[in-house]
Amino acid sequence: MRGSDRAAVLVPLAARGDDGWDVTLTTRATSMRSHAGEIALPGGKRDARDACDAGTAAREAREEIGMRTPRDVEVVGRLPVVMSRHRVSVRPVVGVVREGFRVREEEISREEVAEVFTAPLEMFLSADRHRYDDWARPNGARPAVRVHYFEYEGRTIWGLTAMILIEVARRVYGREPEFAVAADDGVAVWDARCRDGEAAVIKSAL
Repeated sequence: MRGSDRAAVLVPLAARGDDGWDVTLTTRATSMRSHAGEIALPGGKRDARDACDAGTAAREAREEIGMRTPRDVEVVGRLPVVMSRHRVSVRPVVGVVREGFRVREEEISREEVAEVFTAPLEMFLSADRHRYDDWARPNGARPAVRVHYFEYEGRTIWGLTAMILIEVARRVYGREPEFAVAADDGVAVWDARCRDGEAAVIKSAL
């Protein structure tokens, strides 16, 4: 894929004293041209100077929140590429935050990031704060896509970010979520109502 069609995100995991893990997330600035105000992982589009996906994730994390690799976070693995709704291939790069690291306010890029916070990774396996929508293309050419939402301290973590964190949590904790990750086989995607030529919700669950 062309460089403009590729992106990478860093999934920074910090160990807690109770053997759990927290993930560092950002709220995107409302002035951003895309995904304004949404919850995201540090990351962005591939740059010509980036040697690899891990390099993209590391550069973006440094520029957005001042998190440096390998000084502040050690890259430990990569997940398979996932496709965003804007047809950008996104590579999740998983890293472990070194003990004692704290994001410094003066290093946050306020043009891109409104807030930095942490959330418990295990939450993304729990049904307690979870809901979903099943979306389908109007022509029914593809299976329905389940879009996940998690509510956390007044924030909604959803879409590609939520899907990545579900997969990371599955691998870290070695167990399946308390909810179905994919849409049911019985969903009749060809019956989806077309809404302004875009995908439409055909099934929801709270």
